[in-house]
Amino acid sequence: MRNPLRNLQWPGRGPARRSTVRRSSMGEARYGMAPRRFETTRSEAPRHSRSSATPSISLRGVSLIAGSVVGVGLLSGGTWWLASSDALRVQHVRVTGTEVVSVEDVANATGLQGDSMVRLDSKGAGDAVRALPSVKDVRITRDWLHTVNIAVTEHQAFAYWQSGAQRIVVDEEGRALQASKPAPHTAPTIVELGADVAKGAHADTDTVRLVARLLGDGTFGRVGHQPKAYLFRADRGLTVIADGHPDVIFGDSSNYEFKVQSWAALSDRFKNEPPKDSVQEIDLRFGRNIVLRAPAPPTVTPGPVSATPTRTPVTPTATPGPGTPTAAGGTTKPAPTPAVGGTPASGGATTVGGR
Repeated sequence: MRNPLRNLQWPGRGPARRSTVRRSSMGEARYGMAPRRFETTRSEAPRHSRSSATPSISLRGVSLIAGSVVGVGLLSGGTWWLASSDALRVQHVRVTGTEVVSVEDVANATGLQGDSMVRLDSKGAGDAVRALPSVKDVRITRDWLHTVNIAVTEHQAFAYWQSGAQRIVVDEEGRALQASKPAPHTAPTIVELGADVAKGAHADTDTVRLVARLLGDGTFGRVGHQPKAYLFRADRGLTVIADGHPDVIFGDSSNYEFKVQSWAALSDRFKNEPPKDSVQEIDLRFGRNIVLRAPAPPTVTPGPVSATPTRTPVTPTATPGPGTPTAAGGTTKPAPTPAVGGTPASGGATTVGGR
């Protein structure tokens, strides 16, 4: 039975030391080796100090943290000072690329004069310049310390779109232009047929881009035709007219490469082997089914019908009638009446029935 008072500790006395004896193994008992004793005292136990568990901060780390805080503060303060002071302000606005709009209008539209170079509102200034009628695009850059450069790109007129008596200027994309650089003297005019003039002139953008592409890639030089006119109808699209050659109906810009190649092949064929019948139109709107149309036959327009029948005037002759006295003292005999189908006899008479 275990002693219940074994673990009691008297006041003022520490726990009694006891030695730890390791039992001998079977090998030691078998070969007569003396048992070994291992004693562990309280003083040999490893000790952990409180100071080792608490991390220490060196003086160098404190200096680095303090320096970083001071640097951030100085940088923020310097930025605020530069943005709010007059040291970096826009003093010059340089405008380039203008021919229609004036430099003063562009500079005033930006509203950048006197603004901070650090907090420059380039987007707002660019939108304000693009709102001018002749401006297509703009690019704004800083030229430190006090200059802003504004490069302007203006609209370029490409062609004229005519509907009835109304005529507007368009660019290569078919947009109507209120103000732009003038069109060249060779600018094409696209005439719209069958349009409602009361609604005004509105260019078909696909047709304008098609004409620009035909002129830009040298198609007319390849086919050997110089265009004389461009016609547009809502139900047919674009028709190119050239002197001495059939009219070419393109329609729209779909299958562009195939249409151009077909037109060039037909032009070469007509040069080498002229067609027997005259060809007035080449219709390229139906894919591989290319339609050749001959000129329409002339139509006779009937004139106005007169309500009063016209009569052929009768001219009296000097031939004497039957029974009229002659100069020789006799009288003329009556001429026989010709029957139907007879032939005139000698002396102006008609022989009946051929007997």
